Amino acid sequence: MYKQEFLLKVRCLLVGLFVLAMPDILYAQEDDFGVWTSAEVKKKIFPGLDASLEGEFRTRDGLKTVERWSGSAGLSYKMLRWLKASADYSYIRYYQPMEVTGKGNYIPEYWQPKHRLSISLTGKTDWRRFTFSLRERWQYTYRPSQSVPKFDGDDGSPKSDEYISGKGRNVLRSRLQVEYDIRKSAFTPYTSLELSHSLSNGAYEKMRWTLGTEWKLSKRHAIDFYYLYQNKTDDDEANGHVLGAGYSFNF
Repeated sequence: MYKQEFLLKVRCLLVGLFVLAMPDILYAQEDDFGVWTSAEVKKKIFPGLDASLEGEFRTRDGLKTVERWSGSAGLSYKMLRWLKASADYSYIRYYQPMEVTGKGNYIPEYWQPKHRLSISLTGKTDWRRFTFSLRERWQYTYRPSQSVPKFDGDDGSPKSDEYISGKGRNVLRSRLQVEYDIRKSAFTPYTSLELSHSLSNGAYEKMRWTLGTEWKLSKRHAIDFYYLYQNKTDDDEANGHVLGAGYSFNF
């Protein structure tokens, strides 16, 4: 009873935030477009505990540029029938575009490594053929320091390398998702809304809206197709439209 009341209150809150964020979608300028693909392998360790490995590849600039690739490993544990906890580590290689410094010099594009740790709690409840879930995720990303080449903006001559200091970032990501169970169908359509907040200053950072479907090929194989829109660019990805596909294998 308390679980349903809690999730209902949070759903109402997130729907309200979605309405407030709609102008960002309607009036967004210079939206990017990219494709995200992934492959995941899951293994049941014992009842309630699962392990997973995932690889992901992303593009941007209308498919012309690789945005990033990453590898992840994680564990999830079903604490209660309606509550699951999970922890993940990801290694990310992000493609940083060319940039011009404040003094007019330029830094060519380069690859930037990142380490990410995520801890999540996901609660869910069913209503008729709908499943509502709320995921709260704490995410910490660390960008190690590195030195990259720098050139004069006028004649292109080499200058002393630019030093990029290490940086850590704490974010809270709240995602509300609704799935619909189509009777005697291999497809499970869903939609979700995710809001990201900085834990440094509590400010709202960006919104991500997704519409997709899971296609269950068999007991072990499934493919997820989705469209995604996010309204702001940050250190991880560009804003705009995404078409994605993910394959998962359970054994």
